[in-house]
Amino acid sequence: GNGGTITDPPTPNCGGKSLGGASSQVHWYGNCRKGRSREKNCCSNAELLQSGFDWNKFSKGNSCKGDSDTDRVLGKIQCEFGGGSAAGGSSGGSSGSYPAGSWAAR
Repeated sequence: GNGGTITDPPTPNCGGKSLGGASSQVHWYGNCRKGRSREKNCCSNAELLQSGFDWNKFSKGNSCKGDSDTDRVLGKIQCEFGGGSAAGGSSGGSSGSYPAGSWAAR
């Protein structure tokens, strides 16, 4: 949740597909290069988010300044998280997906 604690980082096995997700939705800005440290407070792709991150302060649209751009949202998200004690996934960490029950075994 917003401002929560991140205990297990995601592995590189995370991704999503649109699958006809809802269109014309406000979205957080994520169209920047990985490692772009000057955009770490506004672009979700710049670096891994840290515990306590406030989504309410995160830029919406297609720039760090924010704009009114809308896009189709993801209809399916698959992700594995490493470092946890739960069994499952190829990393030995925990795994999950949205919508529930749609996780595909690898």
